[in-house]
Amino acid sequence: MDDFEPFHSAVNRIPVLRRSGERLADAGRLPKSLFKDHEPPGHDRLHADRWSGSIDLEMIVRTPLVFGEQKDGNVDLPLDGDGHPIVPPTMVKGMISRAYETLTCSRFRVFGDVENRSGRRRTKNDHSELLTYRADPAAANGLLPGRVFEQENGELAVEILDGFGKNARVALIRDDLDHGYGTILCTDHPDIRPGPGGRINQKQVLTRFRHLTRHGTEAEVQLTRWKDQKGGHHLMVTGVWQDDRLEKFFDVGHGPNVKTFNVWGYPCRTTPEGKTARELFGDDKGGKTYERFFFKSARDGRNLDGTILPLDADHVTRYATVLRSYSAQQQEPGGDKHLLNRAAATHPAPSDNALSNGDLVFVQLDRTYASSGNDIPADARVVDVLPTMVGRRPYSRSPRELAAAQRVLPLTKSTEASAADRLFGYVVPDADDGAKGGDVACRGRLSFGFVNTSEAHICREKQKLSPLLSPKPSSARRFLTDSSGATPTKKSKEKEEGLPLSRGEYFAPEQLLGAAAYPVHRGLVQGKGLNRSGFPERATRKAVLDGREQDNDAVRLIARSWMKSGSILRCTISFSNLSEAELAALIWVLTPGNLVPPKAKQENPGAVGYLRMGLGKPFGLGTLEVSIAKNGLRAIRGGDLAESYANLDGCLGLSAPVIGVEDFPLPNEALLLKTPWVRAMQRAAFGYSDGRPVRYMSLKENKANNQTDHETGNPKEGYGQSPADLSEEPTPIKIKSDDRRPGGGNQNYGRRRGRR
Repeated sequence: MDDFEPFHSAVNRIPVLRRSGERLADAGRLPKSLFKDHEPPGHDRLHADRWSGSIDLEMIVRTPLVFGEQKDGNVDLPLDGDGHPIVPPTMVKGMISRAYETLTCSRFRVFGDVENRSGRRRTKNDHSELLTYRADPAAANGLLPGRVFEQENGELAVEILDGFGKNARVALIRDDLDHGYGTILCTDHPDIRPGPGGRINQKQVLTRFRHLTRHGTEAEVQLTRWKDQKGGHHLMVTGVWQDDRLEKFFDVGHGPNVKTFNVWGYPCRTTPEGKTARELFGDDKGGKTYERFFFKSARDGRNLDGTILPLDADHVTRYATVLRSYSAQQQEPGGDKHLLNRAAATHPAPSDNALSNGDLVFVQLDRTYASSGNDIPADARVVDVLPTMVGRRPYSRSPRELAAAQRVLPLTKSTEASAADRLFGYVVPDADDGAKGGDVACRGRLSFGFVNTSEAHICREKQKLSPLLSPKPSSARRFLTDSSGATPTKKSKEKEEGLPLSRGEYFAPEQLLGAAAYPVHRGLVQGKGLNRSGFPERATRKAVLDGREQDNDAVRLIARSWMKSGSILRCTISFSNLSEAELAALIWVLTPGNLVPPKAKQENPGAVGYLRMGLGKPFGLGTLEVSIAKNGLRAIRGGDLAESYANLDGCLGLSAPVIGVEDFPLPNEALLLKTPWVRAMQRAAFGYSDGRPVRYMSLKENKANNQTDHETGNPKEGYGQSPADLSEEPTPIKIKSDDRRPGGGNQNYGRRRGRR
């Protein structure tokens, strides 16, 4: 059993520090041809000082390779008429371009076109929508109840319904027959028809109470406030006024600590119409028991106007984003199957006008007003309006906004072409009308030929793969870095090292997107952890939930044929008009000995690193040793080629001489090897030598790792761990066992106001 044992994350990130690379290039410490954006050279002529030629590749499959068309839950290797696998040259190109892109801190050449979770088609997503996260319960302490209304000018605003103040901003509405404070009163209900035997039962009373406290309808109620034996304060709706008659529904006891108040306001039921609070989560043991009552009243019964704060289009858009995220979570394979809350269920596909007059919301302001008697100033600013107290919230920045600030978005014109764009080619997404030439597209200067698979070995023993779910960008710890390429943290007065961020502090300004990386599973390369067919055992495991294996057949592919370890693939790359630095960088990524961390290289000079291709990379599949074949580099300068043409004794593709790869050293390699992105690249390509497994965090570990302080919402000490920085010496992740205890919960929040 792996739970709570040390491991290395199967998904990590390589920092993309484009500005660092550019600064070093401007200082003359790294070549500008690799680390500065500029127009690619044209294809109209061969430049005298540039290189053209070809490279023979040899690719040895070190862990099983799975790819091909996915149909009806199966994936099969495509075969030619002789029964040999067909490997599209584009797969080889993609593998090498990713490595080159990483080495040169290039732009993301794809940002938005993503494969859907079934793997059967591609969908468009430009990542401009804010991602959301499930807020910690402690975050509810800073929220205020509010009601949206339309002003005379047509603009939306929110009125803060501030109740009695601290610890009394809202009142509880009991919404469960068998759970909750107080005794249900079954007498003095003239509008309830008695059942058999002339008696009224508790179910009838609760049904009547729900009818009188319908969501969003103005109601005058009796609140009862009391203090329990532990000193905790409680405030709950215990009766409802019908004209001049009070109909009481709950008895919470009597005594000097029990006080009643008559107020008016609005019941806020976050569950859909006809559903109870407990049904929202479907948990018979620890489900939701109460809804909330928003009210405006002073202690002496005076009615007060609530503070009015304006809402703008961004508030509305962020609110709609949250509602969409609830639906999206449900639609994911293995996603959240809880009942949708009222707001999300009312807007199954909400547009950005999802907020309207009369909506009850929870309001987050730009500061906290927690002290009783402190009025909310008129200059307070609304940060967010939310449909529930505890639930999903939007991050402050979308992935696209971070990518734009980081300058890693695909180029919009030829002058923005980064090193990988110029070498492998590009198409400008959404090119401007009237654009032409390089401002629309540019053909790459590499051409990948036929992939020879005559030395490949096919296995037809079916393997049911572990669930291949797409990484969730909202799992921010896996994907973000700070400006130095390290895990984002916050300063601590008590400790030298930074503290883990709370959930809401990710996707913030100054944070950077990392490039997804799947560290090599060295044990598999060494022949460990394989089944009798030579397939990784971990790649066929069922998902485990609460100690029980889950079939999840809907998200498990069956590999009916796959390429075995030891298979050899061969391919020739033709190139033209490469600068010496470009050719050197290409040779560098095609030299397996370069893809090894310095310390590992010292311990074993013959060690090699690997590139990745195909499906199942997190499970260790598709590990390839990619190298230049012996005497496989042929290159000639444009000037020499022109001379051979003039002498009628040469032709491009026929006369290029064999040249040693050592003739093309990577410029400033010593400095480049110290950069965070190259160190991380080497670690991902080499893997870990400590024998610890490379795997996903289990569900139990993830649940424990997300523990937070119930007052601050910050991760508890020892939790909130992120995948270890690939650029540093590897440290396994060790999640402590869950230290939570039964009980607990969040107190209400509170404050004052009244009726206009």
